[in-house]
Amino acid sequence: MLGQSYGIVVHFLLSFILVKCEIYSSVDKLVELEHVEKELVIGTRLFLKEQQQELNEYRSFVARVKREHEVAQQLGDEYWEQPLNAFRLTKRLVEDWSKLHDQLEENPQKNYYEMLVNSISKELGYPTLNDLRGSARGLVRLQKIYNISASEFADGNLNGDFTDAIFVWRDCYEIGVQLYEQADYSSALEWLVLAANMLNEMDSEGAQQFVAEVYEYLALTYIELGEKQLALEMLSDVLSVDPTHPAQHTLNYLEHKSEKCPEILEEEIWWRNYTLLCRGQRLPEKISSESSLRCYQDSKRHGIFQLAPLKVEQVHRNPDINIYHQVINDRQIDSILEVSSEVEKIRSSTSGGRLSDVRVSQQVWVNYSSPIMSSLSQLVSAITNLDMANAEVMQVADYSVGGQYTSHFDYISRLPIDYKGKGNRLFTVMFYLSDVLQGGYTVFTKLNLFLKPIKGSMVVWNNQLRSLQRDDRTAHAGCPVLEGSKRIGNVWIHSSLQEFRLPCTLNSNE
Repeated sequence: MLGQSYGIVVHFLLSFILVKCEIYSSVDKLVELEHVEKELVIGTRLFLKEQQQELNEYRSFVARVKREHEVAQQLGDEYWEQPLNAFRLTKRLVEDWSKLHDQLEENPQKNYYEMLVNSISKELGYPTLNDLRGSARGLVRLQKIYNISASEFADGNLNGDFTDAIFVWRDCYEIGVQLYEQADYSSALEWLVLAANMLNEMDSEGAQQFVAEVYEYLALTYIELGEKQLALEMLSDVLSVDPTHPAQHTLNYLEHKSEKCPEILEEEIWWRNYTLLCRGQRLPEKISSESSLRCYQDSKRHGIFQLAPLKVEQVHRNPDINIYHQVINDRQIDSILEVSSEVEKIRSSTSGGRLSDVRVSQQVWVNYSSPIMSSLSQLVSAITNLDMANAEVMQVADYSVGGQYTSHFDYISRLPIDYKGKGNRLFTVMFYLSDVLQGGYTVFTKLNLFLKPIKGSMVVWNNQLRSLQRDDRTAHAGCPVLEGSKRIGNVWIHSSLQEFRLPCTLNSNE
């Protein structure tokens, strides 16, 4: 019966085929992982229930033997003179105890449980150490960009929006440890100090045994930050309570270790602009171009807009960046996401296929063969008046909490051989496939412009001039998601076949 129960659990788990990739960079992956953990709970409960039944049998056997020994002690040798009692004793020692030892050693329940765990690990994939460290870096990224302290995070305060996610001391400590292991000592210090403060505020005696553990990591962090004296004081506090604590070895190590002089990094200008825009704040401008911007309805661009005019919002002129509102509805978005769910997601990468925190998301590539994608291609062509023959298939990207794409250009610096006939990426068309609770803005760092994701809208900008010169002004970034998730669909339209639809002028700067 137990094997059958575990078999059902394993079969159910295998229906959740998790791609072996970074978990933390996708909400979908986290949801799948949630299902896996729920089934682990079910499997573990089955295991513990069966174990408990066996333990009850063992306890009953031991209690029965103990009662017999108590009677034997009262009656003395007379008890063992009885043939039945002698037989029972011999039988227990020959068979019962041997059988019990075999059961404890073989433990079929344990074997089934190991099979369950191994099946999950092999077929579905557990989060890795890289996932854990990536999650910790994601928290720090949100702290720095949105100016949120570790204490505010721990209280569930995300820029004034209070959530139910409250951190306890253990959470803060684990974050600090992961950051220390990645040599982000200043960030680690903030989380470790918070963990120590939480422990010191607890009245229970049990909490104090963990203080030394936190203080040891604090000391190691201080020494890396060039604060040797503070490190020694931390360890001295631990040893004043328990002189035999293993922290004495760390103290001895630090006393003979030379003090470090950490490098002080200056904040780059682009980073300051980026963080301000991500917070929805613009840099001061001497001359504002907003007065020339307008919102209007356009029914003349294409025949399909006669009855349902385009809702156009100009957000920047020269280069032109426009938002087209409500171009797709929720049902269409669901269809796009359904089609994209049939394709295996991969971790996004930068040029050259490198994984880094420059871009943290999951993505798939969806062609235009399905009805919904075919209609989307026609819609893009109608709005942009561009030929879609050389457009790339749509990239559907999923950004989880902390997911981002730092400032970059969409044009390709070195065109691959198979792109030569297509030309470079002339225009970017980006669909917002979800709203975002907090964060996730699209910002143009050189244009002092930020755009809030609005579900169902579409943003268009150029990456090259009409002369096919690169337009560096449209450098842009996807800000980290602070709360919620962000889904977008990118379409890149290449320059080939656009000669008559977007002819160049006599001015090479246009």
